[in-house]
Amino acid sequence: MELNLKGRVALVTGGGSGIGRCIAQTFVREGVRVVINDVRQAAIDETLALIKEQGGEAASGCFDITDLDATRKAVREIEAGFGKIDILVNNAAVLQEHGLFLESDPAKCDLEIKVALYGTMNCCRAIVPGMVERNYGKVVNIVTDAARVGQARQCNYSAAKGGVISFTKSFAKEVGPNNINVNAVSPGATNSPIRQEMVRQLVAKLGQERADEREEKVKRMYALRRIGEPEDVANAVVYLASEPARHITGQILSVNGGFAMPG
Repeated sequence: MELNLKGRVALVTGGGSGIGRCIAQTFVREGVRVVINDVRQAAIDETLALIKEQGGEAASGCFDITDLDATRKAVREIEAGFGKIDILVNNAAVLQEHGLFLESDPAKCDLEIKVALYGTMNCCRAIVPGMVERNYGKVVNIVTDAARVGQARQCNYSAAKGGVISFTKSFAKEVGPNNINVNAVSPGATNSPIRQEMVRQLVAKLGQERADEREEKVKRMYALRRIGEPEDVANAVVYLASEPARHITGQILSVNGGFAMPG
């Protein structure tokens, strides 16, 4: 299948590590020029070095997506350099706590919502007007199946991503007449830095043997009996940003190994 992505320009938020980094690398393999956003310049530099090894073209976009003015300023600079942004991937998120909601820190909850929900909205406010002018654009938001079916000890994170799910559907209806597709990819458990940190904390709390037993129980909850990899998510994102997916919008695509099958 020809994806017809060569020469497009994509901005990937949270591209300094994990799923975001993998998404950027997968776009590069399809001939896309990529701008890597993160708040950590060192992490961006690591991703840029990997892309350079691939022979791809990428640039740094170090700015805080929770700051709308900073986001708009950075987008103007990116568009001045690249001429346009065709694809926006709202991937950035933080998971501050993995505990019961009633015991959670409101300040940490606030940050999770600011990054995942308001960060997504800010990037759309800054970037999508240019897509409207050009009558072309692809927006892919990264959400979570925890927001679709519920997940204990992830109330704050799920609430933030649940907002992104609702935003995805509503925004798709607003900008669809401008030939702009807005979709979301919804991973289940994925071997990302966020999950790796959760597992590390679990090992510290329970010990390696009991943590391994719990991991095996988790895998049995998935039809495919495996934890997802960042590449699984990245492949879905790149497809939704491609020409063959031109008639898909307002959809939430679960990439979860059969963990949950919401209607």
